Amino acid sequence: MRLNALLLGATALLSLALAAPAPAPIDYAFGDIHNPNLPHLTSATFTPSLSHGMWLVEFFSPYCPHCQQFAPIWQDVLEMQEHLATDSDFHMSRVNCIEQGDLCEAQKVLGYPALRLYADGQMVEQYSGKRTYDDVTAFVVARAADYRKLRASQAPAAAAAPAPAAAAPAAAPAPAPAAAAAAGAAQ
Repeated sequence: MRLNALLLGATALLSLALAAPAPAPIDYAFGDIHNPNLPHLTSATFTPSLSHGMWLVEFFSPYCPHCQQFAPIWQDVLEMQEHLATDSDFHMSRVNCIEQGDLCEAQKVLGYPALRLYADGQMVEQYSGKRTYDDVTAFVVARAADYRKLRASQAPAAAAAPAPAAAAPAAAPAPAPAAAAAAGAAQ
Protein backbone atom coordinates (compact mmCIF):
# COMPACT_ATOMS: atom_id res chain seq x y z
CA MET A 1 0.00 0.00 0.00
CA ARG A 2 2.81 2.42 0.85
CA LEU A 3 4.56 1.60 -2.41
CA ASN A 4 1.40 2.39 -4.39
CA ALA A 5 0.99 5.73 -2.59
CA LEU A 6 4.65 6.57 -3.20
CA LEU A 7 4.37 5.72 -6.90
CA LEU A 8 1.14 7.69 -7.19
CA GLY A 9 2.76 10.74 -5.54
CA ALA A 10 5.85 10.52 -7.76
CA THR A 11 3.65 10.26 -10.85
CA ALA A 12 1.65 13.32 -9.77
CA LEU A 13 4.83 15.37 -9.21
CA LEU A 14 6.25 14.29 -12.56
CA SER A 15 3.05 15.27 -14.39
CA LEU A 16 3.08 18.69 -12.69
CA ALA A 17 6.70 19.26 -13.66
CA LEU A 18 6.01 18.34 -17.27
CA ALA A 19 2.87 20.50 -17.42
CA ALA A 20 4.59 23.64 -16.05
CA PRO A 21 5.37 26.20 -18.74
CA ALA A 22 9.02 26.61 -19.67
CA PRO A 23 10.65 29.85 -18.53
CA ALA A 24 10.92 32.53 -21.20
CA PRO A 25 14.30 32.56 -22.95
CA ILE A 26 16.70 35.31 -21.95
CA ASP A 27 17.37 37.65 -24.85
CA TYR A 28 20.79 38.60 -23.54
CA ALA A 29 22.87 38.58 -20.41
CA PHE A 30 25.70 40.67 -18.99
CA GLY A 31 28.74 40.16 -21.20
CA ASP A 32 26.75 38.63 -24.07
CA ILE A 33 28.33 40.03 -27.23
CA HIS A 34 25.06 39.48 -29.09
CA ASN A 35 23.28 41.96 -26.83
CA PRO A 36 20.73 43.76 -29.03
CA ASN A 37 20.93 46.80 -26.75
CA LEU A 38 24.56 47.48 -27.63
CA PRO A 39 24.49 50.80 -29.46
CA HIS A 40 25.67 50.72 -33.07
CA LEU A 41 26.23 53.79 -35.20
CA THR A 42 25.44 53.94 -38.90
CA SER A 43 26.22 56.42 -41.65
CA ALA A 44 22.88 58.09 -40.90
CA THR A 45 23.36 58.32 -37.11
CA PHE A 46 27.12 58.89 -36.79
CA THR A 47 27.36 62.67 -37.27
CA PRO A 48 24.14 63.63 -35.43
CA SER A 49 24.98 61.38 -32.47
CA LEU A 50 28.58 62.54 -32.10
CA SER A 51 27.74 66.24 -32.51
CA HIS A 52 27.16 66.66 -28.77
CA GLY A 53 29.05 65.11 -25.89
CA MET A 54 32.09 62.87 -25.75
CA TRP A 55 32.01 59.54 -27.56
CA LEU A 56 34.36 56.57 -27.56
CA VAL A 57 33.66 54.64 -30.75
CA GLU A 58 34.91 51.17 -31.59
CA PHE A 59 35.33 50.53 -35.31
CA PHE A 60 35.34 46.77 -35.86
CA SER A 61 34.83 43.89 -38.25
CA PRO A 62 32.87 40.86 -37.04
CA TYR A 63 35.34 38.68 -38.97
CA CYS A 64 38.45 40.10 -37.29
CA PRO A 65 39.89 37.72 -34.64
CA HIS A 66 41.21 40.65 -32.58
CA CYS A 67 37.75 42.25 -32.64
CA GLN A 68 36.11 38.98 -31.61
CA GLN A 69 38.54 38.69 -28.71
CA PHE A 70 37.95 42.32 -27.68
CA ALA A 71 34.12 42.24 -28.02
CA PRO A 72 33.32 40.89 -24.52
CA ILE A 73 35.76 43.36 -22.94
CA TRP A 74 34.17 46.25 -24.86
CA GLN A 75 30.70 45.20 -23.80
CA ASP A 76 31.70 44.79 -20.15
CA VAL A 77 33.24 48.28 -20.11
CA LEU A 78 30.18 49.73 -21.84
CA GLU A 79 27.76 48.06 -19.43
CA MET A 80 29.74 49.02 -16.32
CA GLN A 81 30.21 52.64 -17.44
CA GLU A 82 26.70 53.24 -18.81
CA HIS A 83 26.04 55.77 -16.04
CA LEU A 84 28.58 58.13 -17.63
CA ALA A 85 26.06 59.01 -20.35
CA THR A 86 23.97 60.89 -17.79
CA ASP A 87 26.76 61.81 -15.34
CA SER A 88 29.27 63.18 -17.85
CA ASP A 89 27.63 63.18 -21.31
CA PHE A 90 30.15 60.43 -22.18
CA HIS A 91 28.87 57.75 -24.56
CA MET A 92 30.24 54.56 -26.07
CA SER A 93 29.18 52.97 -29.32
CA ARG A 94 30.38 50.79 -32.19
CA VAL A 95 30.56 50.89 -35.96
CA ASN A 96 30.49 47.62 -37.89
CA CYS A 97 32.86 48.41 -40.76
CA ILE A 98 31.55 45.52 -42.87
CA GLU A 99 28.02 46.95 -42.81
CA GLN A 100 29.16 50.62 -42.75
CA GLY A 101 32.16 50.47 -45.09
CA ASP A 102 31.67 53.99 -46.47
CA LEU A 103 31.58 55.45 -42.96
CA CYS A 104 34.76 53.62 -41.93
CA GLU A 105 36.47 54.74 -45.13
CA ALA A 106 35.40 58.35 -44.51
CA GLN A 107 36.81 58.08 -40.97
CA LYS A 108 40.05 56.65 -42.42
CA VAL A 109 39.89 53.48 -40.32
CA LEU A 110 42.90 51.42 -41.36
CA GLY A 111 42.78 48.53 -38.88
CA TYR A 112 40.49 46.81 -36.42
CA PRO A 113 39.54 47.20 -33.69
CA ALA A 114 40.10 50.95 -33.70
CA LEU A 115 38.98 53.00 -30.69
CA ARG A 116 38.54 56.70 -31.32
CA LEU A 117 37.50 59.45 -28.96
CA TYR A 118 35.29 62.26 -30.26
CA ALA A 119 34.32 65.48 -28.46
CA ASP A 120 31.40 67.47 -29.82
CA GLY A 121 31.79 65.90 -33.26
CA GLN A 122 35.59 66.20 -33.59
CA MET A 123 37.98 63.27 -33.33
CA VAL A 124 40.37 64.17 -30.50
CA GLU A 125 42.27 60.97 -29.74
CA GLN A 126 42.96 57.46 -30.97
CA TYR A 127 43.20 54.96 -28.10
CA SER A 128 46.57 53.23 -28.20
CA GLY A 129 46.62 51.47 -24.82
CA LYS A 130 46.18 47.81 -24.02
CA ARG A 131 42.80 46.35 -24.84
CA THR A 132 42.15 45.00 -21.36
CA TYR A 133 39.13 45.70 -19.20
CA ASP A 134 41.18 47.63 -16.63
CA ASP A 135 43.08 49.75 -19.16
CA VAL A 136 40.05 50.65 -21.28
CA THR A 137 38.01 51.39 -18.15
CA ALA A 138 40.75 53.68 -16.79
CA PHE A 139 40.83 55.51 -20.15
CA VAL A 140 37.03 55.91 -20.20
CA VAL A 141 36.82 57.14 -16.60
CA ALA A 142 39.70 59.61 -17.08
CA ARG A 143 38.32 61.05 -20.32
CA ALA A 144 34.81 61.32 -18.88
CA ALA A 145 36.23 63.27 -15.91
CA ASP A 146 38.21 65.51 -18.29
CA TYR A 147 35.07 66.23 -20.33
CA ARG A 148 33.01 66.90 -17.19
CA LYS A 149 35.66 69.43 -16.01
CA LEU A 150 35.79 71.06 -19.45
CA ARG A 151 32.02 71.50 -19.51
CA ALA A 152 32.01 72.87 -15.95
CA SER A 153 34.69 75.43 -16.84
CA GLN A 154 32.74 76.51 -19.92
CA ALA A 155 29.46 76.93 -18.02
CA PRO A 156 30.58 79.95 -15.90
CA ALA A 157 32.12 81.60 -18.96
CA ALA A 158 28.83 81.26 -20.83
CA ALA A 159 26.90 82.64 -17.85
CA ALA A 160 29.30 85.61 -17.45
CA ALA A 161 29.21 86.56 -21.13
CA PRO A 162 27.37 89.85 -21.73
CA ALA A 163 23.90 89.50 -23.14
CA PRO A 164 23.38 90.71 -26.71
CA ALA A 165 22.02 94.25 -27.03
CA ALA A 166 18.67 92.99 -28.28
CA ALA A 167 18.26 90.89 -25.16
CA ALA A 168 19.15 93.74 -22.75
CA PRO A 169 16.23 94.96 -20.62
CA ALA A 170 14.68 98.18 -21.83
CA ALA A 171 15.52 101.33 -19.86
CA ALA A 172 12.74 102.85 -17.79
CA PRO A 173 10.95 105.58 -19.74
CA ALA A 174 11.74 109.17 -18.78
CA PRO A 175 9.02 110.78 -16.63
CA ALA A 176 6.59 112.98 -18.47
CA PRO A 177 7.18 116.75 -17.98
CA ALA A 178 3.97 117.19 -15.96
CA ALA A 179 4.85 114.28 -13.66
CA ALA A 180 8.39 115.66 -13.19
CA ALA A 181 7.02 119.09 -12.28
CA ALA A 182 4.57 117.55 -9.80
CA ALA A 183 7.36 115.51 -8.22
CA GLY A 184 9.53 118.66 -7.91
CA ALA A 185 6.66 120.63 -6.31
CA ALA A 186 6.04 117.87 -3.77
CA GLN A 187 9.61 118.15 -2.47
